[in-house]
Amino acid sequence: MKWIVMILAILIAVLLLLIFTKVRVHFTYKRIQKDDLIHMKMTAWHGLLHYTLKVPVIKKDDESTALIVEKETDTMNDTEKKSTAKLTPEEFMNGLSDMRALIHHIVDLHRIIRHFLGKVQVKEFAWHSMIGTKHAAQTGILTGNCWALKGSIIGLLTTYLNFRVMPSYTITPDFYRKQANTSIACILEFRVGQAILTGIKLLRYWKGGKVKFKSKKLAKLTGDSNNQSM
Repeated sequence: MKWIVMILAILIAVLLLLIFTKVRVHFTYKRIQKDDLIHMKMTAWHGLLHYTLKVPVIKKDDESTALIVEKETDTMNDTEKKSTAKLTPEEFMNGLSDMRALIHHIVDLHRIIRHFLGKVQVKEFAWHSMIGTKHAAQTGILTGNCWALKGSIIGLLTTYLNFRVMPSYTITPDFYRKQANTSIACILEFRVGQAILTGIKLLRYWKGGKVKFKSKKLAKLTGDSNNQSM
């Protein structure tokens, strides 16, 4: 009996230790001309536990062609089929009800994710870019637009994440060469318990929060056969 109590006590202690453990994520992204590099390192317990993910440099061949996906349609006697559908008042009301249900579903999901992101602390954030078009006027206009775009993105990030430092970001124009280089380096920190709790909430949300559509087309997409028999 003592051994069982001791084992349970150890398991509870390990579980509590895991819940309050902080995970630090070092994320780096670099793009130099057409080369990309992604490096991510996760550490815990002051580096005692660590995991590194490194995506090697990806270089696109200029002579390569884009992947083209063609969709074939079967027609009868090479003629197109035309179908007409009538929208009844009942179907119209069902569509409005489905749209309302879908909006509530998305809002609830957004609330769960935003609550977790608010617990994520940003310890470091640096985003530096260099752009050029070989033309001074075009480069100047592009630089101004990029400043506005980058400021909007960082403003959006600060509303979701808990920044502990002021974000550092710059855009350097190059009036003599054509280039688009950028580098992002950030350090994020969160507790394992917060990630586990968010995962449980998402799992319960998707299992018990399935949207029940009234319209037949959306009911087919979600696999709800109850509407088919109505």
